[in-house]
Amino acid sequence: MTRRALFRPGQKTEAENYYQRAIQLDPSKGNCYMHYGQFLLEQSRLAEAAEMAERAADLDSSEFDVVFSAAHMLRQASLNQAAERHYERAANLRPDYPAALMNLGAILHLNGRLPEAETNYLRALQLKPDDVITQSNLRKLWNIMERQGLRTTQGP
Repeated sequence: MTRRALFRPGQKTEAENYYQRAIQLDPSKGNCYMHYGQFLLEQSRLAEAAEMAERAADLDSSEFDVVFSAAHMLRQASLNQAAERHYERAANLRPDYPAALMNLGAILHLNGRLPEAETNYLRALQLKPDDVITQSNLRKLWNIMERQGLRTTQGP
């Protein structure tokens, strides 16, 4: 049975049992925790989803998709410091993947690490120069940095 099929009204308990059973069958498999975490996130159970994301990323720390998804889930749960660690790990796993760099830049931006955010936005734009979201985020970052008297790499 697919995950989407389990999301019909009245079947949330069945879906949750399905994910918990998958974890019981193979507790060393990070993807089981990730899928359960995604289910919990969709149920707005953010703390539980974040816990599952952390477990998944710890178990499959070399799997980009798991680490990147965990970072997203942690960010959605407003656990920005943990999200930053996982976005950084994801960017290290795929250093030439623009979305990893852009998301790392964004969480660094949110966490107040502005020069590091700028570096990652610029790296992302080197790989994908037409990304309008990254361009917009970088402009916003530069405005904040200039107001704070921080040096930017922005041209004249």
